[in-house]
Amino acid sequence: MINLKDYAGVILYEGPSMIDGQPIVVIANRIDTDSNNAKTGAMVQTFIMRQDVPPHEATKTGDDASICGDCTHRPVNGGSCYVKVFQAPLSTWKAYHRGRYLKIDTKQSTELFAGRFFRLGTYGDPAAAPYQIWRAATLKTKGHNGYTHQWKRFQSFKTLCMASADNVSEATEAQARGWRTFRVKKSHEAINNEVTCPASKEAGAKTSCVDCRACGGTSAKARASIVINDHGPKRNRA
Repeated sequence: MINLKDYAGVILYEGPSMIDGQPIVVIANRIDTDSNNAKTGAMVQTFIMRQDVPPHEATKTGDDASICGDCTHRPVNGGSCYVKVFQAPLSTWKAYHRGRYLKIDTKQSTELFAGRFFRLGTYGDPAAAPYQIWRAATLKTKGHNGYTHQWKRFQSFKTLCMASADNVSEATEAQARGWRTFRVKKSHEAINNEVTCPASKEAGAKTSCVDCRACGGTSAKARASIVINDHGPKRNRA
C-alpha cells in the first residue's frame, strides 16, 4: 500500500515526450482531496509538463509543444487556452523540483486510483505520455475523462480520450476514424450530430464530470459525441 503522508502526489511518468522526444513529467495530485473545480467535481488531477522548463516560460518560448503538440489554442499561437499556467501547473512543477512527489510504477498506479475518478491532462495533452501509463492508471477507476488534439497521430487513445475538434469538419473526420469527439463551438453555431455537455452553463450545469462520465472515449458508456459553447476568459480567440 502506498503511503502518501509525506508527499503531495505521485509521478506517473518521467521520460521523453511521445510528441517531440523532449523530457516531460506526468504528475497526479488531488488524490485524497477534492478538486476546487465545480464543473469537474472530485477527480484526481494530472499535470503533463516539461521537466526542464517552468510551464509559464514554456508557453512563451514554444517549449510547450512537447506537451501540447500542434494545438491551435497554445498561447504562442495566440490561442484561447484557458489554463492559468502560473497557478496550479507552476506550483506543481515547483513542488516536483522540491521532491514533493513519489515516483510509482504502473502496477502501483492501478491500485492507487482504484475506485476513484481520474482526469487525464488537467494541463497538457495525454498523448504526450505513453498510452500504457494512462491505461494502467485508469484500469480500476470508477470513471475518467480526457481530451486530445493529437487524434490523427495516436489512434490508441480513442479508448480513453475524446478527440478535441475545433470545427465540424474535424469532428466529422475524427468520428470517421472511430473517435468520439468533444467540440467547442460559438454559441450561435448549430449542433451537428452531438449532444450538449450536461455540465455546461448552456445546459444548466445539470451535473458534474464525475457524475456524467461521458468524456471517457470509446470505453465510456456514452456513445454520443459532445459539444460545448466556447468559454473561459479567452473564448473570443477560439
